[in-house]
Amino acid sequence: MGISKEKLKESCRRAIANVLYEGTTDVEIFNHAFEIDFLKNQDIKNEMVSLVCSSIQAALGIESLGNSGSQEKNNFSKLKVHKLGHVLVPKKNLSDYRKCAIVDIYDEIVYLTLVLSIAQQIENMRIKKSLNKVFSYRFVNGNKSGILFDKKYNYSTFRNAILKKSRKEEYKVVVECDIANFYDRLNIHRVESVLRSNPKIDEDIIYIINELLLYWANRDSYGLPVGSNASRILAESALIEVDNYLISKKIEFCRFVDDYRIFAKDAIEAHNNLALLTARLSKEGIFLNTQKTRVRDISEFKIELSTIEEIESNSHRQDLEQDNETKSIQEKDKVSKIIKGYSGLIPTKFRRLSNKEIKKLKENDLENMLNKATQSVLVDEKMMTSIIRTIVAREEYERLGELPNILQKYPQFIPYFVDTVLKCEGISKEVIQKICNDFEYWMTNLDAPEYIQVYLTRLYSTPPFDNKQILLNSFRNLKRNSGDYIGRAILEGLDGSLTRGELLEIRDYYYRADKWEERQILKMINSNLSKGEKRPFFKDIKFHEEDFFINKIISSKK
Repeated sequence: MGISKEKLKESCRRAIANVLYEGTTDVEIFNHAFEIDFLKNQDIKNEMVSLVCSSIQAALGIESLGNSGSQEKNNFSKLKVHKLGHVLVPKKNLSDYRKCAIVDIYDEIVYLTLVLSIAQQIENMRIKKSLNKVFSYRFVNGNKSGILFDKKYNYSTFRNAILKKSRKEEYKVVVECDIANFYDRLNIHRVESVLRSNPKIDEDIIYIINELLLYWANRDSYGLPVGSNASRILAESALIEVDNYLISKKIEFCRFVDDYRIFAKDAIEAHNNLALLTARLSKEGIFLNTQKTRVRDISEFKIELSTIEEIESNSHRQDLEQDNETKSIQEKDKVSKIIKGYSGLIPTKFRRLSNKEIKKLKENDLENMLNKATQSVLVDEKMMTSIIRTIVAREEYERLGELPNILQKYPQFIPYFVDTVLKCEGISKEVIQKICNDFEYWMTNLDAPEYIQVYLTRLYSTPPFDNKQILLNSFRNLKRNSGDYIGRAILEGLDGSLTRGELLEIRDYYYRADKWEERQILKMINSNLSKGEKRPFFKDIKFHEEDFFINKIISSKK
């Protein structure tokens, strides 16, 4: 069968449009990569299309663009992709983390191009939208704006459908459940089998996608890169047969990604249907999260869902208002637009308090709350959020200086605290200095979790908390096993603040850096050193460098 060159180029152009529109990931910890902005230039975009399509064609054994003759078929090495990096990001509790992928921009375009070339066939295999059962990532064909998924189908639509079904008189019981570590535990070979079951999907494309995923999984046979739209499309394909099975058994359900709701007329039916779902998922090598699985009286469920809907609606409106006000601080214009596919995270963003919330929070005994948190061996989510929100409601910002020591008992809340202080005005210089000094330990402790260091890097690179010396010392102390992203994050934090001597010191690190760090170092050199100093360095690099973006940085005029 084979894929045509035009189809491949069309998929690649759409992949690039999506990367320009949404970025390469929705994982909040990763900053917008400046390299993506090169693709706004039409000539550079055309070069990327040519490079990606030529690599895929070479891997598939199709004639290269502009060349004649055939090549070896299914030669995966011709893709020229890189290994993945990862950062562990906390989920719901102290021991629960999500392994988020750092995918190179070129690699993401290759991955997305391959998947987009078969995305419509995958969507055609899924149960119809009109059934109102599956609401996650419904692919739309032919959209050239960068949007891949139907905006009418999202988590809000899923929740509204659940609420509507819960109001039907025939349903008395609802099952809440989701799949444990869904993306991490997806079996790559089973995804391949699902795709191969559709004769309209090109087998060579399936083979290359499979080889790419196995390469990224270190031949472990499990896991899709978390954060990528290509992974979202493939993950949905993995549940097609499960969804069809539930329909064949006349089970009433709704699903968003790995999140299921099953409706039943009584407890017996609910437990039976849950057992059927569990058994069917096990055939795909995936299992439900037992800690989150609940069989509930639907009357209680309706009340809770309606309350959550009202709270989240207000929170969403407040977020939009606050994001507009803090755009200059957080660079909201550069944050990914990808629809979040995951819920239940420990909060990382502080939401503006409503007048009603402020009035209620002001009634809290803040002194007692802080004393209890200080004296307790452990603190929990409710205690931490209540303390932080109460401090803000009462505008007693000097008490924020007491929290870094308390946060040692629950470090997963450091990102939330960082976002809070960056959004608070009126914090005294003394409190700012105390917060910076108390958190310095986390930047110098080589065993500190990488995600904490990344968020603190944002703190130390944002006025009035900016502290170049802490960042510079942290970068100097980095080991090669410090993490896959922290080096790049610190360099981004230092960009624009270094003296000539400090920048020359950073330049010397170049030959020990990874690709993400190399590009950032070259960007800083290109912007801040004279032509006389950077020209010989760039010339030396250009002799042996094949990286697409490094060559664009070197050749760009500043």
